[in-house]
Amino acid sequence: MRAYDYQNGAHRALTLDTADVTAGLRHEDDAVWPPRTRAYGGPPEDLRNRMSGPILIAARLVVPVLLLITLLGAAYLFTDALLFLPDAPRAVQNAMLARSDLVLPVAWYAIHLCNRRYGAPYAFAQLLVGLGIVALVVLLNPGGITNWINSTPLLSLRTMLAFGASFLFANFIAIIFFDAARGPRWWTAPLAASFAASLVFSAVYYPAAFAGADVPWTDSALVHFIVFFGESILLLVPYYLLRPAMRPLSGMNGY
Repeated sequence: MRAYDYQNGAHRALTLDTADVTAGLRHEDDAVWPPRTRAYGGPPEDLRNRMSGPILIAARLVVPVLLLITLLGAAYLFTDALLFLPDAPRAVQNAMLARSDLVLPVAWYAIHLCNRRYGAPYAFAQLLVGLGIVALVVLLNPGGITNWINSTPLLSLRTMLAFGASFLFANFIAIIFFDAARGPRWWTAPLAASFAASLVFSAVYYPAAFAGADVPWTDSALVHFIVFFGESILLLVPYYLLRPAMRPLSGMNGY
């Protein structure tokens, strides 16, 4: 067997004994380059290995999605539970604050915690799956929800569509803000995300749901924004306490 070597700017011929070359080949795969274990990504994975990734993602999302669905359900049931504030300014009374308004910032923080733990893709999945399940329940009405819930709020289709669209859009923006503000100052990301969610939700929902109706929706939008963001500041305390249990996965620099 003849081979060539390049050294010092010149080629020189090498004569190799075929027996010496083939002596190290103990299997037919030894003569294949690249090795079959590395060619085209390696050998095909079995079904168990292919399904392990999606199963892990689904398992991680079970608790965050259930928490978000619970909070959205509570916000729906408390829609008619108005807060009576007789001594409040006229604009606050016109806003018709309800207990559901106190639940929404908690729902945003549920998404913040998922974002902190698993990252933005998981937070987006939590938001979409949670809203999707709630929408299916509303459309299908399994077993007649009004039969086993005594006081179901009566909401118009316009109000429900406006809420779903504004909640989705507001938290979509909040997830982006959280991921961009993630850093060594633990309060920056949740505060920036909550500000974005409060502002976008108030600016989109109230005109979409009440514009053109005999409702002071401008007062409602402003008052609800102040309430949402004010409560979000208070929720930094439980967020801080939950941080040790919600440590980010590797790849997010521990933030």
